[in-house]
Amino acid sequence: AVSELARTTLKDHFDTDAVVIPNGIERDLFQSAKASDEWAKPNTIGFMGRFNEKRKGLEILLDAMPIIARFVPDINILVAGPGDIDDASKNIDPSLRSRVKFLGRISDEEKASFLKSISVYVAPNTGGESFGIILTECLSAGTPIVASDIPAFAAVLENGRLGKLFQSEDATDLAKTVIELLRDESARKLLSNIGIETSEKYDWNQVASQIESVYEISAANQPKVSVGNDKND
Repeated sequence: AVSELARTTLKDHFDTDAVVIPNGIERDLFQSAKASDEWAKPNTIGFMGRFNEKRKGLEILLDAMPIIARFVPDINILVAGPGDIDDASKNIDPSLRSRVKFLGRISDEEKASFLKSISVYVAPNTGGESFGIILTECLSAGTPIVASDIPAFAAVLENGRLGKLFQSEDATDLAKTVIELLRDESARKLLSNIGIETSEKYDWNQVASQIESVYEISAANQPKVSVGNDKND
């Protein structure tokens, strides 16, 4: 199971148990990426996901934007991922429409550059997550995170040690948390350093080794099957 939450769900629905091993990432890809000249502007917030899915929470971020802009006037938001841009744009304050840019689908290399280019990554998801691999990618890139306090995200961010948490579905609390972080360069730097250091455990080299160990233990515990020599067997 990719998280303790996923393990608990598995145990609740099936008569079985699981070993918790997180999803793996290409840590070097995110660490070595370079910021994009086009995307890297001061006070830029990043969001990634299928933004028309309500549970991904883009609407909550857009609702928070006018409050954020009141205290951080040069705020910009980059939205990466598939979705209906016209439909999503309905939730943007008209006076701030020029500050939201939709990038569409981006490649893994572009994603790494995206995370290096933004000031803060916001994950306003409202539920339905068992892990949160984008958060581990942010940690690897050294990107400060603001995330909703849903159980899966709180677990990855160690209840706020690795990133800032806000009350899920509360646009005002999201705005407050983002403003505080954008105004505190030392806090962003601290989160960046902690994230890079912590992300090592999510690298595929470590994760694959854990998965291999589980298969080895499972294989060693399998009953031996003897093969008979009788032609009638």
